[in-house]
Amino acid sequence: MISSLLLGVVSSAGLGSGEPGQKSAEAQAHAESGKRLLQDGDLAGAEKELRRAVELAPKESVYLGSLGAVLGIEQKLEESNSYLGRALRLNPRDTASRRNLASNQFQLGQLQPARENLERLAKDTPNDPVVRLLLGMVDEEQEDYTNAVRLLDSVPEQVRERPKSIAALARAYYNIGQRDKARETIKGLQVHPAGAEGVFLGGQVAAQANDFETAEQMFASIWSSFPDLAKLGYNLALAQYQANHIHKSQDTLSKIVKAGHETADIYTLLGWCLFKQGKTKEAVAALDKAIALEPSRESNYLDVGMMLIEAHRFDGALIAAQKALDVKPGDHRAYRLKGLVETKLNRLKEAEKSYARAVELNPTDEQSILGLASAQLNDGKVRDAEATFEKGIQLLPRDAVLYEAYGGMLLWLEGATNASTESRAVSLLQTAMRLDGSQADPHYQLGKLALRQGKIQEALQELETAARLDPNNSRPHYALVSAYRRLGRRGEAEKELAIYKSLKAKEGQSPSQPLTRENEFRMPELQLAPAGISQIGQRN
Repeated sequence: MISSLLLGVVSSAGLGSGEPGQKSAEAQAHAESGKRLLQDGDLAGAEKELRRAVELAPKESVYLGSLGAVLGIEQKLEESNSYLGRALRLNPRDTASRRNLASNQFQLGQLQPARENLERLAKDTPNDPVVRLLLGMVDEEQEDYTNAVRLLDSVPEQVRERPKSIAALARAYYNIGQRDKARETIKGLQVHPAGAEGVFLGGQVAAQANDFETAEQMFASIWSSFPDLAKLGYNLALAQYQANHIHKSQDTLSKIVKAGHETADIYTLLGWCLFKQGKTKEAVAALDKAIALEPSRESNYLDVGMMLIEAHRFDGALIAAQKALDVKPGDHRAYRLKGLVETKLNRLKEAEKSYARAVELNPTDEQSILGLASAQLNDGKVRDAEATFEKGIQLLPRDAVLYEAYGGMLLWLEGATNASTESRAVSLLQTAMRLDGSQADPHYQLGKLALRQGKIQEALQELETAARLDPNNSRPHYALVSAYRRLGRRGEAEKELAIYKSLKAKEGQSPSQPLTRENEFRMPELQLAPAGISQIGQRN
């Protein structure tokens, strides 16, 4: 959601332009009184006087625009817009009212109307710094980051006045890959008159951009001055957790708790810190405290369920999923968790129903789509699994994981015997690689296919890439043994065989057990992220 950020713009824009003509002396007296009260900072008094002026002269655009401006400063934005709109209908060239209206619309999240008003103003006053500032802010919200940087950089004085415009410029820099400039921009908040609140905002922006080091520095720098220690401490601990500084995160959380601050968020994050260290019992105990503080918060039950799955306590995880559904019956994540637990318990038909319900509740949830397709495949419903992937890709056309899973499944099913299926599978895997070049499995699948077809050099290139992208996966190394042997490169084949045996031992499987068709293809593991950890850096 869009926050209030441009009060300074509204007030500095003034209350109107020009002198009203043929108005009653009484209306003019109230309007002048309203202006004086505004200058003295008495917003309520100014509003009262200007309302009286508008009552006496309802068709005087200057009074309407002035009242709209005061209401905007008071954050009565919808009512302000009604008066500004009336003023503009009477006088379309009232630039102050149009600028104030655009500011209100921006703050309300009405970005397209705000843009239309600002672009109209820009034609008349192309160098107006306030208009350029607002247009830059709109561009940043609409993710046109290059243009946002161009506009905001052109009005540095206006940007520096407002912490949230500084934050917008930093976000835009992060999103065009200029991280150093983003950091430099954010650190300007450390000397800004806004004080600790501005620094906190900078930390949020850095965290949103996954720049956790900068976020941690910003949050830590205001430890003794920020008024809400629980809020600051949680955000600092979460930045540390997301940077994988688990012990530091736990220490920060312990300090907050010792200072008397106990919230469900704090105990949830503490639980995940403990869980990351293999302390499942202590982690569940921390989640129990979070549940006691907020028993109606379904995400805490989901987190407990995920921890219990990792501990292979599937019956307990199923109970947690059901409790989450009791608290929030329409939560797709709870059905997704329930489906995963039922799969672990080999209750495949029940799992399929749970995943189907999750997809019904949220058709664009990648993890639920994967779960449903996997359950259908496990139950022998191949065509249903294909239909699930087709629909998922239609809704999520840039989701690399869905293309990867679907292509791998088709190759595993009948790609070696059906030319059209093979062609479709190859196309899906190539699309997955174009969308996300960091995934190893598409390269592995295409390498195995090339190996079967006798295209050894092509296979070698794909398999070496897969091994590089996922060095701890034994499967590419096993396939590389065959590729190197067929090329007569026995030394390299022996090296890959040794790596394969080492990795298999780490996986807890016999190194002498070869890969079979049954484990050649793996549906991607469901990645259930912690549900109860509130994300930092989100716009509010």
